[in-house]
Amino acid sequence: MKQFPVFVPAESGHIAAMVTVPDSEPRGIVISLAGTGRHPSIGSTMCMHLSQRVVEHGLASVRLDYAGVGDSPGLVPEWMLSDVEAAASQARAVLVVAMDALGVDHFAAVGTCYGSRVAMSLVSEPSCVGAVCLAPPVLVHGGLSRVGRQVGGRAFLSSLRSSAAFGRVAGPVRRALRPRKPAAQVVAAFAQLDHTRIAFLYGKEPQQDHYSRRAHEVLDASLALLPPELRERFELQMLPWGPLSTFDVLSPEDQGEVMDVVLPLVRAAFDDAETVPG
Repeated sequence: MKQFPVFVPAESGHIAAMVTVPDSEPRGIVISLAGTGRHPSIGSTMCMHLSQRVVEHGLASVRLDYAGVGDSPGLVPEWMLSDVEAAASQARAVLVVAMDALGVDHFAAVGTCYGSRVAMSLVSEPSCVGAVCLAPPVLVHGGLSRVGRQVGGRAFLSSLRSSAAFGRVAGPVRRALRPRKPAAQVVAAFAQLDHTRIAFLYGKEPQQDHYSRRAHEVLDASLALLPPELRERFELQMLPWGPLSTFDVLSPEDQGEVMDVVLPLVRAAFDDAETVPG
């Protein structure tokens, strides 16, 4: 196994990434995509663990710091699940450089939370064979919950709830803003199941992984619109470890168990691509 850093040009200056290569010629590359926050290494703990494990299966890996994070310069004013286009563009740029350097034609994406939305944005690439999404947020959330998270204003929300006017409109507002449909990245990703495999993984305490009864209903409804042969290329697993959205703080044993689920899914995606004629 060999590792080497790469610095890919970007609007912010560059994107820092780390490429891990097996001793043999790689059959493909896996891009791992972190959630938001500060991480002790390029990418995240999940990305580092994955990079060391995929080489056992003859695959290379690449992990990156988004612009404004870690070793990548820039500024991120806010993180929004509804807008991952900048991060997806950075990931594509890193993939182009890594795939060209290694001479590989296919990639799979593995992402956690925010990173899973980025992964779903990459499956439209013809060279993508699969995406494994840990704790993927699948629902569109209303503006009220978004304001509450951005402002972080418990005092504001508390005073608002105590007003008589809010009491009269709270029910209708909650119903109107309740997450009702899958996010655009989810819908777009399902449309790519003709050439890629997709897996959603949720952990213990699934509510912390953005999974709920409503998320289950929305996923079922979205998949029901697809022909059976495409539905078979999607997999949903509920794992006994987690929550996966906080992978970095799981015990080393639990992190290893999660990787033991992720790796066969990644390997199966490449195996499937190699058996497709042409």
